[in-house]
Formats: sequence, structure tokens, C-alpha cells
Amino acid sequence: MIKELLSKDGVIKQQNNRWLIRILCANILVLAVFVAAMPGTLLLMRRADAQVALGNAKSLRMALDSASMETYASGQPFQDTSSNGGVSEEVWREVILGSKVPGDFWLLQTDKSGYEVQRFLYREGDFTVEYCKEPLTYEVSYQKNYIQTKPQ
Repeated sequence: MIKELLSKDGVIKQQNNRWLIRILCANILVLAVFVAAMPGTLLLMRRADAQVALGNAKSLRMALDSASMETYASGQPFQDTSSNGGVSEEVWREVILGSKVPGDFWLLQTDKSGYEVQRFLYREGDFTVEYCKEPLTYEVSYQKNYIQTKPQ
């Protein structure tokens, strides 16, 4: 009778250990799949953010073209290298309100007349978009700061 109880008890303990091992193996498998999928998921999210930055840069280009035509027609200056973004304050305000972009921009180059935008740089978060008119290109770059120092 004692041998039967021990053997039954031993079988029950052995079955519990089997279930525990199966559960642990399943958890490890799920964790491994999760860890393997994480870099790909992050890459897709970064790509989606880059697409948003590109769309905002295109919206900014249209707002800059519109503002340059308006300032040319009114005879006001478009460029001002001492102001925000390399354009006059009125143009900067009009472009930011017109395009509703969340980032900053810098006018890099115009044509000889000073009104037609040839190149600009747009920065949104960790993404930088560079526009070039000839040939028509947009280049989106991802930049992560590894070292950032602050003045003390």
C-alpha cells in the first residue's frame, strides 16, 4: 500500500514537472520570436516616420514656392540670411502657418533672382530631408545623436 502511494505520488510529481517544462519551453519560444521580430518592427516604424517627414518636406516646398511668388509679386525680399530659415520673418511665418509642418527648415540656395528655391533642408525629430530642384530629389536621412553635450 505504501509503495502504491509513493509510486502514484511520484507519477503525479513527474507529470507536474512535464507540464512545467512544457510551459517554460512555450514561454521561451514566444520570447525568442518576440526578440527576433523586434528589429524588423522598429525598422518598419522608422520607415513610416521617414515617409511622414518626406510628406511634410513636400508640403513645405509648396509653401515656399507660394511664398516666393507672393513676395516677388509684391516686390518684397524673400531671402534674409540673418533670419530664421534663411528667409524674411514674414515669409517664415507664412510658410510655417501655410504648411503646418512640425519641424524646422533652412533655405540653402536660390536662383539668381533670389526668389526660386533651389535647395533647402528640413529637420523633423531625428529625420533630415534635403531637397534639390535640379535634379528633383528628396533625400531623407535618419540621425541619432550618440553624444550630446550641454554648455555648463
